[in-house]
Amino acid sequence: MRESAKSNALPNIRVAVSAVGFVLIGLAGACGGDGVTAPEVEACGPAPYFTVLPVPAARIVAVPVVGGVDAPGHTLPTDHGAFFLDGPDIPVKAPGDITITALRRNRYSGGGEPPGTEDYAIYFQVCRELTGWFGHVAALAPGLAAQAIEWDECRTYSTPFTTIEACSANVDIDVRAGAEVATGSFVVDIGMEDTRVTNFYISPQRLGGPSHAICMWAPWDDANRAVLFTKLRDLRRPDVTPTGEPRCGTMEVDVPSTAKGVWVDPAMTGPIQADETDVMALVDYPYRPQMELALSLGPESLGARLAVVERRTSGRVNRAFEDVTQDGLIYCYGPTVPGFAPSSWLVQLTSATALRLEHIDHAAGASPCNADPATWSFGPAAVTMIR
Repeated sequence: MRESAKSNALPNIRVAVSAVGFVLIGLAGACGGDGVTAPEVEACGPAPYFTVLPVPAARIVAVPVVGGVDAPGHTLPTDHGAFFLDGPDIPVKAPGDITITALRRNRYSGGGEPPGTEDYAIYFQVCRELTGWFGHVAALAPGLAAQAIEWDECRTYSTPFTTIEACSANVDIDVRAGAEVATGSFVVDIGMEDTRVTNFYISPQRLGGPSHAICMWAPWDDANRAVLFTKLRDLRRPDVTPTGEPRCGTMEVDVPSTAKGVWVDPAMTGPIQADETDVMALVDYPYRPQMELALSLGPESLGARLAVVERRTSGRVNRAFEDVTQDGLIYCYGPTVPGFAPSSWLVQLTSATALRLEHIDHAAGASPCNADPATWSFGPAAVTMIR
C-alpha cells in the first residue's frame, strides 16, 4: 500500500444525495462559507453505524488487522486497514449514512510509477465522535468528480518508494448508505477514528499526538463484521490461519519498562513522518498474537525487514517482549518461521527507555539462539534504540 495521510483543505461544498445521485445545492466561498453555518453534528448513538459493505464480499481477497506491521514500508503498527480486491474497477459504496468532509488527490512520480499515476482519499464523518476515510481509490464516483472542487493545500513529500504531490479540498457532502462514492482497483484503504477512544503510547509526540484509531470493522453490524472476519488474512502468509485475540489487532503495543512496543533512532527528535526506516516495533504478531512475535525493523543495520518468530513465555529465546525487562540479560530472537529469511537478533533492555540490539545473518539452522546463552555477546554492529 502506498502512503496514506490525512490533510486539511479549504473550499466548502454543500451537496445532497438523492436516489439518482449527487445534487449540488450550494457552493460557499473558499474563505469559510460566506455566512453559511454548518449544522451541529449529532453525538454518536449506539452501534452499529454501518450496514453496507463498501465493496462486494465476493470481490474481497483479504482484509488485514489494525496495528499490522511490515517493515520497512509500514514499520509501525498501521492505524488503518484495507480491502484487498480481486481486480480493478470495483464500485466503492458508503457503508452507512455519512457526510464527506474532505477529499485528497495524490499524484505519484518516481519509484517505478507510470507517469500521471494518481489516486484519491475520501474523508467522512459518521457522527460527532466517529470519523473515517477511504484511501487509494482509483477514481471518484461521477457525482463527486463532477463537482467544481478546488484542489488546494498542495504539498510534495517523499517516501522510500515514491514522491507524492498531495492536494486537498474541504467539502460537505451528505451520502446515503449504499451510494457509490468511488471506484477501487485491487486495494482500497480504510481507517476509522473514535474520539471516545485514546490509544496508549509511551511517547505519543513521536506519532504526531494522541491516536483515536479503532478497528476498522467495529462500526459494522454483527452479520457484516462476521463476513469481514472470514476474509482476515496476512497476504505475506496466505496459508496461515489467523487465530487469537484481539482478533482485529490493536494499536496499543507499548508496555513501559519492557522491550515491547515502538522504538526509534536516538537521532530522531521530531515526529515520525512518512519515512519509517529509523524506527522499529517489537510486538505480538497481530494475526497470531498468542503464538508468534513480530520484529518490524526499519533500520538497515537491523535488517530493514519484518521477521516473525515463535512466541515463548519462559527462557531467553523468543521470550514475549513484555517479559524482557532491565534484568541485565541478553535475549535472542530467531530463527524465523518459514517464509522469512534466516536471521536472528540479540536484544537487551539497558534502561526503561533504551534497548540494545544486534542483527545476525546466518545460514539456515545456524542461529545463535540455538547456542548456550552464556555465549551471547554484542559485537561492533550493535545499535541502541530509544523510546
